[in-house]
Amino acid sequence: MLDTIQIKNKKFVIDSVKAEHPDHNTYTATWSNRPYLIRTFVDKETFDQTMLDYKTLKHAGINMAKMCFHDDEQHVIVFDLFPEDDCLCNLSKGNLSTTHFEALFSLYRFARFSKVALDWEPQNFMLRGSQMFYLPTKWEKLTDKNSLEKSEMYRTWFLGKEGRELLQRKGYDVANLPLMSEAEVNKAMTLMAVRYW
Repeated sequence: MLDTIQIKNKKFVIDSVKAEHPDHNTYTATWSNRPYLIRTFVDKETFDQTMLDYKTLKHAGINMAKMCFHDDEQHVIVFDLFPEDDCLCNLSKGNLSTTHFEALFSLYRFARFSKVALDWEPQNFMLRGSQMFYLPTKWEKLTDKNSLEKSEMYRTWFLGKEGRELLQRKGYDVANLPLMSEAEVNKAMTLMAVRYW
């Protein structure tokens, strides 16, 4: 594992590996006593696409971590690091609050207006105060099939079968969590969509 990452005249000390993917790795790091999230990319194409995706989502009004620094030669991007847990971690402690869904649908309005579909799984979102933030930069063109309310991923925001399976896949213990029936999940999905959409 890397100990440091040098970006121009800034030396970031790596604290931990957040995620490893075939096309990029994500680290938490510190520079000047401040925490950051660093993504290193394997090639220029992936780096350039991420930069373009970030600009597109920002232009669409999607709340995201601020891009603080980037190095075009090394294919590295440094983002603000938020201390809050992602929504999947929140779900691992029990049902999500109405504030989560209100903020999610508020963010979704911007996505629909700009015709962008996000990766709707809860680990890709973080509630900060009363606002929802999107953590990755990947998106695709919005269609009838990948909108939030029609996406299969929307089901993973609840403690039904799909949500519990996602939690287990990501290493969370679901033994002490309540189990929602399919009917209860369907009702909750509809209720949240109607109330906040």
